[in-house]
Formats: sequence, structure tokens, C-alpha cells
Amino acid sequence: TALLAKYRCSKIQRTPPWLTKEHYKQIQQFYIESKKLTISTGILHHVDHIEPLQGKDRCGLHVPWNLQILTASENSSKSNKTKTI
Repeated sequence: TALLAKYRCSKIQRTPPWLTKEHYKQIQQFYIESKKLTISTGILHHVDHIEPLQGKDRCGLHVPWNLQILTASENSSKSNKTKTI
């Protein structure tokens, strides 16, 4: 969809060029762990940006320290707001 394409583009634009290979490995681990949690619990999990990539007042980066794993329902309820669990 157009909305998904816009989000993916923003993720690419918000990924800083100075990230190291280790940072990329850490990011990948979030996605691996999210999938494991979904499989083990039967509850859909998402990798969420703590500081949204497309916020109204400010935008976060696609970096390991701006990621967290939330259930899909938690992620949907937070919308584009900053919220840590």
C-alpha cells in the first residue's frame, strides 16, 4: 500500500550513514526476537520505534537504541506517540 511504502521510505531516510555493522546486527536481533515472541506466545509482536520516524513535532532515527518490541495491540494503541514499556 502507499502508506506502507511511505513508512519504508522514511525508515531508509532515518537510518544514519554512520551506523556500524554491529548496529545493523543489533537492529536485526530486534526483528528476530519479535518473530520468536510471536511464535512462542501466539500473540503478534512488532518492532516499534520509541521516538516515531514520522512524528508531528520531531522524528526519531532507525537505530538500535530507538527500538523496542511491543505486542501489535500495544503498538497500535500508541499510534505515533512516544511510549516505552
